[in-house]
Amino acid sequence: KGIGLLRRSRNPNKPQVLTLLTKYVEGLNVTIAALKKKGQLPWEFKIAKIQPREWTVQDVLGIMYVVAFKMSFGFQAPLVRHYLHCVAGGDDPNSVYNKWFSRDTAEEVEGPETVESSQWHLDKEELVQAYIRAILSDDSNQDDGSGGGIGGILHPQPGQGSNAWCIHPTHTAEGEGTLLANDPHLETGVPTFFYESHLCSQGKSGSSDDIHFAGMTVPGFPGMVLPGHNGDVAWGVTLSMCDVEDVYVELFVGEEDNRLGFPLHYQSQGRKKEVEVFEHEIRVAGRKEPVRYVSGNTVHGPIISSLGHGIQPAIDNLRGAPTLPEERYEIAFTARHLGEDLYKNLFVFYDVLRSDSTEAARRNFSKLISPSLNICIADRFGDIAYTLAGEVPLRNTPPGSEGFPLCGWTGEARWTGMVSGDDLPHTINPAKGFVVSANHKVIDFETTEYPHYLGDLWQDPYRAQTIHDCLNARILSNKALDVKTCEKIQGCVDSKDAGLEFVSHFKGMHFKDELVRAAVKEMRAWKGELSKDSVGGCIYKVVFTFCLHNLFQLMLLEAKEEAKENGKHKFLEDALVGHGMTSVLKAFNEFKGKLMSKTLHFLRVCDEEDPEDQRKRDALTQAAEEGVQWLARTLGPQIKDWRWGRLHQMKLEHPLSAKLNMPELNTQFPFGGDSTTPCQATYDLALDAEGNPKFSVEKGTGAVAACRVVFCPSHWDKSTSVLTGGQSAKWLSRHYADQVNLFRASKGKKMLWSRKKVEDGCIFKANYATTH
Repeated sequence: KGIGLLRRSRNPNKPQVLTLLTKYVEGLNVTIAALKKKGQLPWEFKIAKIQPREWTVQDVLGIMYVVAFKMSFGFQAPLVRHYLHCVAGGDDPNSVYNKWFSRDTAEEVEGPETVESSQWHLDKEELVQAYIRAILSDDSNQDDGSGGGIGGILHPQPGQGSNAWCIHPTHTAEGEGTLLANDPHLETGVPTFFYESHLCSQGKSGSSDDIHFAGMTVPGFPGMVLPGHNGDVAWGVTLSMCDVEDVYVELFVGEEDNRLGFPLHYQSQGRKKEVEVFEHEIRVAGRKEPVRYVSGNTVHGPIISSLGHGIQPAIDNLRGAPTLPEERYEIAFTARHLGEDLYKNLFVFYDVLRSDSTEAARRNFSKLISPSLNICIADRFGDIAYTLAGEVPLRNTPPGSEGFPLCGWTGEARWTGMVSGDDLPHTINPAKGFVVSANHKVIDFETTEYPHYLGDLWQDPYRAQTIHDCLNARILSNKALDVKTCEKIQGCVDSKDAGLEFVSHFKGMHFKDELVRAAVKEMRAWKGELSKDSVGGCIYKVVFTFCLHNLFQLMLLEAKEEAKENGKHKFLEDALVGHGMTSVLKAFNEFKGKLMSKTLHFLRVCDEEDPEDQRKRDALTQAAEEGVQWLARTLGPQIKDWRWGRLHQMKLEHPLSAKLNMPELNTQFPFGGDSTTPCQATYDLALDAEGNPKFSVEKGTGAVAACRVVFCPSHWDKSTSVLTGGQSAKWLSRHYADQVNLFRASKGKKMLWSRKKVEDGCIFKANYATTH
C-alpha cells in the first residue's frame, strides 16, 4: 500500500482489458463456488479457517504489479552503497573500500556478450552529439557523498536470476533444429512460483481467437507464459538487471503533518509542492477496527522511508542542501513499473502467444512495459534471436550517478524518456550460432557504439561464462548439441572461473596448524566442481564466507572517525557482518550477484599494486583458520567427512509446516552449486548472532531454479520440463513432490504436445460444460 501497487491496479478505462479480465475472474469464481458447495476446498483453507472471497479484476492487476516489482531492480543498491561510502569511503586509494569498488586498477571480470558489438553503428553526427551531451552533463552535484540513507527498506528477493540460451541448427544434432533452454531462478518454497499448463482453445468459426500453447504460467496472471511455446515459436526469460528504479532524497519544508510524520510540502525545482496523500484501511483478523495507514507521494514517487540522524551529515554534502531547522529529508522511490500503463503487458503476452516466427515474437516482446527482461527465442523454421524487453529510463545524469541516492529538489536527476522497442539491444541469428543470457552484461557498453546507458546492476558473469564454455566445448569437438546436453548444462555445478581463482590466492601460504595445512591442501587440489559430495569445494565455500566477513571487518576498522562517533559504524557492523536479520541486511543481499567478483577484484588489486599487502594475507590466513575450525566443530575432525551437501541443503518449506508442527510437509535434500554455477543455489551470506555461517537454500534467503525447460521447436514432443518440487501444492496429492528426484538429477519429463501423444499419455479426462 505504501508504494501504491494496489492503488495503481484500479480498473483501467479500457474495454478490451476489462472484458478479458472479467471473463478470467468469472471462471475463477465459478470454480471456487463449486468447490465451496461440494465441501472440496483444499485442507489448508480448513486448517487456517479461511474462506476464499471472490476474485476481482483489481486482484489480477495487483498481481501483475507485484510480479513486476519483484522482478525489477535499482532502488536497494544505492541506499546500501551510500551507507558503505558514508562509513568506509574516503580519499585513501589504498583503503579496502576503494579497492573493493575501484574499476580502473584491475581488469573487470568479463563474460560472453549476448549481443555482438558490431551490430550497433552510429553515424558521425550522432557520435558527436552523444559526446557533447556527455561533456555538458552537470555532475558537479554528484559528490560521492550524495544524499540518502536507509530506513524501513522493502525486502528485495534474494538471489534472483536465471539462465537461458538458444542454439542455431548448425550446432545441433541432425534433424534436431533449433533448441532453447531456460531455468528461471526464484525464491524456494512450496508451492513453486510456476504452474505448468498446456492449453488448446478454439475460437469462434472464422475468428482469430484460436490459441495453443504450453509452458510455465503464474497463477492469477492470465496470458503470461514464461517460459513457453506455441506451435511455431519457443521463448525463455531471464532478468535483465537493467536499472529501472531510482532513489531520490526529497527536501521537505514547513511544519510536520501529524498523519504523515513529516511536512506536507516539499521543494521541487525552486517551487513548493504539496505531497499527494493517500489514506489506507487494513482489516486485521481479531480486530474490530481497521488499522489506518497514511502514505505520501512526491513528483518522483512514493515516500518509502524516513531518514535518521545518522546520515544527516552525508546528506548535507549535496550541493545546495539547506540546513534550516524546519527542513528535513525523506526518501522517494520511482520505478518504471509504477506507471498506470502496466495493463498493456496483457496484450503483449497475448500477442506473443500468437507469434508465428522468431521475428514476430521479438517484435511483440519489444512492446513490454515492465519488468525488464532478457528474452531468448527459437522457432521451428531454424531461426534464433535475443531481445531485451521492457522499457528502461533515459536519465540526464552521468552514468553511474544512479548508483547513489539522487537529489530530488533540483530536478536535475529526472527521467527524460524511455529506451524501448527496437532501440533496446537485440540480435537475430548471431554469427557464433547461439545466445547465452544469465543476468550478466549483454553488450560491451564501453567499446560498442550502443547509444543508451542501461545501468550497472549486472550480476557476475560466471554462470554465463560456464554455459558459454560448455556449449563451445561441444561445438569445437564436433559434438552436436541436443536436449540431453542442455539438461546436463542446467545441472552443471562447475565453478572453475570463480572458485579456482579464489583458491589460487592461497598458493605459497603456510599455516602452523596441521589440520589447517591439510584442509588448505585439499582445497588447493580441488578441480572446481561444486557437487554435493565435494570436499575441496566445501572447504572453499566455508573459507570464502569467512574471508568475505573479514574483508568487511577491515572496512569497518578503516571506517571514518565521524562514522564511528555517530553510530553508523555500529549500524553497518550489525547489518553487514551479520548480527541479526534486519531489513538492511535484506537490502544488502541485492549485492549477492556481485560479491564474488568484488572479492576477487580486491585480491587481484592487492597482488598487482602491492604483492606484500599484509591485509590480504591476514584476511586469507584468518579465513582459513576460522573456516577449518568451524568445519571441525560442525562436521567433525575428519576432512573426508566435510562434504558440501552436508551444509548446502535444499529446503522446500510449506508455509503452514511450522505453525502446524508438521515437518513432513517439507522436503529437504543435499544439493550442489552456488551463486556462480549454472545450477544456481544461493543462500544467506551473513553470519548469525553466534558468528556461524548458514548455507541452506531456504525461503526468504535462498533461490534456485523454479523450473527447467528444454524446447525442441522442430519436434515439440521431444521438449522436456521439470519443476523444483511438484505441480500441486496440496500435501496429499501424488503430484506434491513427484518431480524432486528428476530435478535433483537434472533431468526433465516429456512435454507432450501433439494431440496423439497427449491422448496416449493421458491419465484421466474431465469434461466441463458451461451455461454461458
